[in-house]
Amino acid sequence: MYEYIKGKLIEVDSQKAIIDVNGIGYKVFIPSSLMQEIVSKEEVLLYTTFVVKEDSQTLYGFLTKLHRSIFQLLTTVSGVGAKTAILLLGHLDIENLHLAIANADTRLISKVPGIGKKTAERLIVELRDKFKILDTSSSYESSKIGKPRSTADAINALINLGYSPIQAQKAVKTALNDFDKEPELSILITKALQKI
Repeated sequence: MYEYIKGKLIEVDSQKAIIDVNGIGYKVFIPSSLMQEIVSKEEVLLYTTFVVKEDSQTLYGFLTKLHRSIFQLLTTVSGVGAKTAILLLGHLDIENLHLAIANADTRLISKVPGIGKKTAERLIVELRDKFKILDTSSSYESSKIGKPRSTADAINALINLGYSPIQAQKAVKTALNDFDKEPELSILITKALQKI
């Protein structure tokens, strides 16, 4: 119904943004990771998905069409609603969600609050082939993410040390920029810890 919303950012927190469009305030639910990217902006443009249920009508917003497509894809999985999908995108960036699904990494997915092992397994089974169809090249192939397995292992190691999935992903991604070729796992973890 709504393709996007563009307006003045009135308020933002880890769950929602209030956007003023010609005097009307729209409450748009967002992934928690998006807050950091828009908090300093006066005007924002978010690509939206309008979700209608028996007892509610909710607007979800994303910075890119790709994020919106992933959100819509996640909600096609049985047992995964809009709230769970927005949680997943708030805790795992697209690259690491893609890696976790491609590598059947239930541990990383189940680190997201509200996602159990069975839901993680269902996500992997139902989305493995569908993820290949999506064009994730803009955010996935262009970044230095190294070998999928070692990257996922480094992220898991940081999560096991008590860091949040978002912190772990950012640290590993930043650490990878310091290397010209794929580092050993232990060196990557050490470098990532220095980036936190």
